[in-house]
Amino acid sequence: MDVIRGKSLVEYIPELKLQSDGTYRCACPIHGGHNDTAFVVYPDNRYYCFGCHSSGDIIRYVMGRDGCSFETAIHTLCDDFGLTISDTDEYREHSSIVQRNDEWIGRMRKELPTVVDYLHKRGLTDETIEAYQLGYSDKLKALTIPMFDEWHRPVAFLYRFFEGKPKYKNSKNVKGLFTKGEFLFGLPQAQKNLKETRTLMLAEGAFDCMSAVQQGNCCVAYCGISITKSHVERIKGMLKTVENSKVVLCPDNDGKASKFVRRARDLFKNHAPKTVVKVAVIPDGYKDFNDMLIGGKDIAADCIYLPIDLYVVMEMIAEEEDREVQERNILDYVRTVGNPVVLQDIAELLARTWGKGIDVVKALLNLKDDTTEEKLKDIASATDSFRALESLRDEEYFGVGFPNIDKAAKFKRKNVVILGAASNSGKTENLLEWILYWTVKLRKTVLFFSLEMPKEDIMKILVAKIVQTRRYEVPEYIRQHPDTYGLIKDKLEQCLYIVDKPGLTLDGMEEYVNLMNTRVQGVDIVAVDYFQKMRGRDTIAAEELMAERTKDFAKKLNVLFVVLSQLSKAGQGKEQGGKWHEPEQKDLRGSGAIGDSGDYVFLLWRRALDSTLSPLDKEKYKYDSMIKLVKARERRSEDELFTLVYNPATSRLSEKVTEGM
Repeated sequence: MDVIRGKSLVEYIPELKLQSDGTYRCACPIHGGHNDTAFVVYPDNRYYCFGCHSSGDIIRYVMGRDGCSFETAIHTLCDDFGLTISDTDEYREHSSIVQRNDEWIGRMRKELPTVVDYLHKRGLTDETIEAYQLGYSDKLKALTIPMFDEWHRPVAFLYRFFEGKPKYKNSKNVKGLFTKGEFLFGLPQAQKNLKETRTLMLAEGAFDCMSAVQQGNCCVAYCGISITKSHVERIKGMLKTVENSKVVLCPDNDGKASKFVRRARDLFKNHAPKTVVKVAVIPDGYKDFNDMLIGGKDIAADCIYLPIDLYVVMEMIAEEEDREVQERNILDYVRTVGNPVVLQDIAELLARTWGKGIDVVKALLNLKDDTTEEKLKDIASATDSFRALESLRDEEYFGVGFPNIDKAAKFKRKNVVILGAASNSGKTENLLEWILYWTVKLRKTVLFFSLEMPKEDIMKILVAKIVQTRRYEVPEYIRQHPDTYGLIKDKLEQCLYIVDKPGLTLDGMEEYVNLMNTRVQGVDIVAVDYFQKMRGRDTIAAEELMAERTKDFAKKLNVLFVVLSQLSKAGQGKEQGGKWHEPEQKDLRGSGAIGDSGDYVFLLWRRALDSTLSPLDKEKYKYDSMIKLVKARERRSEDELFTLVYNPATSRLSEKVTEGM
């Protein structure tokens, strides 16, 4: 078989012509067409067609060209090259095994009804069951999962036993046909999605693989105890046919991923150093991809994807409590990390974890920030600095529509504003007052990411505020005042845009902003309700990275970025012992990094929650909210505490002079 696979495609296909990049190209002999560069043969003697997306070796090429079986393709190649390999004992043995496996699949599929309910409970659809040709053996009391090679031959089986142990077992190795430590399960089914996703997921088990592919991903699974050099070389060959592609390792969320990921990292570094490798971090509460499928999660969207070197460092921190041992191990490891961007991420992670300044950590890791040329660009003359100062004369500032708050602080583009509050404290209500001011009064374009509340509820609140009525009265108001409602629509639709898709990442939001910038003159303000509903912050380290990226988001897109945030339980009104206290910046829920990232940080709370108030005062202040400016990039007055009063009859917030607490 190796003799046939080693025969040159370049010699076999006379239409191929050498290109400047070292590949050979021609119009595709499989699907035809007139593009004389669509069909490519690479130096490793494998082909890919950018038109029909067929790929593989010389055997797969003949199967595609002639529409024939593997055995027929072998006979054709033997005839074309004058070989007699089809008569060898090995070939006859392999053909016999494949034929026997084909017959076995047919018999086992007849018994499928025995386990079809089990498969449905595991989230698999009938289409997936059919695609993988799953079956059942009554004799073995086992689910039968055929294992197809790249030529779609059933070369082995994986059995899932329902009685006794082990739970899973593979067929025995057959030399030249099936080697468990080199085999990738699900290759034929997964390949069809690679061109679209540009991502090859590598999972630990067959059910994880089938679950991911069912959702439209390209996913395969290794069958041994870990991945091998053969796996890496096979994956490298697959990915080179798809530009800007990457590998995502998908370990189970069982606390045992570290060794697997580190071994994989070393193999890819040694045998596929140019391959981008990331690690999928499965959400807490789910063990693996199949758990996510059963739980209704989106495998591609609901995992966090970290650079493999950053993931390994995070694992090192989690596994070793001793700081000095951490430093020694991580220092040795980062010497093998070549990507400066990832090194920067690692340095920032360590600075937060160890409570050290970033400069100290960089010095420990021997990281240099910039080249000499880049540093020279950073040195500004006095003239340059004066020009920068003079440009501030035309800088645009945004208030929020409450006079006392605006007197204390105004924002500008590239600022990040954080508004933190406990649940049901009115932070969304407050933000919508701001949005109303920005859109109606200032005529600024606002893109609002509502990660919890649907757009119709948002519009109901805004309309209630504009016409000054109770929220539940809005539908009737619309029916009775269609002309006024039409004017409101005209006013808001020119400036306000809402995305009420849950679970967005910062990258996803950036895509929406860029899309909006192609449709409108430009987005001025981006608002998010709220930070803890964003995807990609399942761990403290990931949350810190996301919080820090908010500044980059605002600067890159040249917008004012306003983010709501929950308070931690400790900051939602009570300390130990039940004593009420004003929330502080440290009470922002999570790692606290979201507060550190803000140019302006406001904290909001309901005044009536103060347990020291009398019943009469609680009734008096039941509609009062306190908002405190706890951090300001540029404080314009000494005032920092403000009182807002909600009027349920008009659905509006108004500001009043702050009374003593």
